[in-house]
Amino acid sequence: MGTLFNKSIDKANSSNSQPNFITTVNQLNAFDMIYIYHHIQEGTDLELFQEEQHLNGDLVYKVMYKTYHLGFVRISNFLKHEYASIELMHAKVFSLSKEKYLPTKSLDISIEPNKMKLVS
Repeated sequence: MGTLFNKSIDKANSSNSQPNFITTVNQLNAFDMIYIYHHIQEGTDLELFQEEQHLNGDLVYKVMYKTYHLGFVRISNFLKHEYASIELMHAKVFSLSKEKYLPTKSLDISIEPNKMKLVS
């Protein structure tokens, strides 16, 4: 298990010296993922658009692949203050779990700090 964790950290940190923020996409089967799951693989570029803010201050981002809505990412706790003013972020698919000929079960994305963009 330690080896798998170390490989994941090395994979996340291979592109830059700052650590990436890795999170899971929620509600995969509720939107367009069931139609385009065969196009998504590790390293695929995604965009995150800020959708709403929950009453407790948690941020919700819509995850998009080109024009397809894949699901939502929720950012809470200490990170929400850093991301509050960011409306558009770029991410890459970090890992995915699926069975042959079936839609994706889980999707983890890696948000790179240097690829966050402020929109005014």
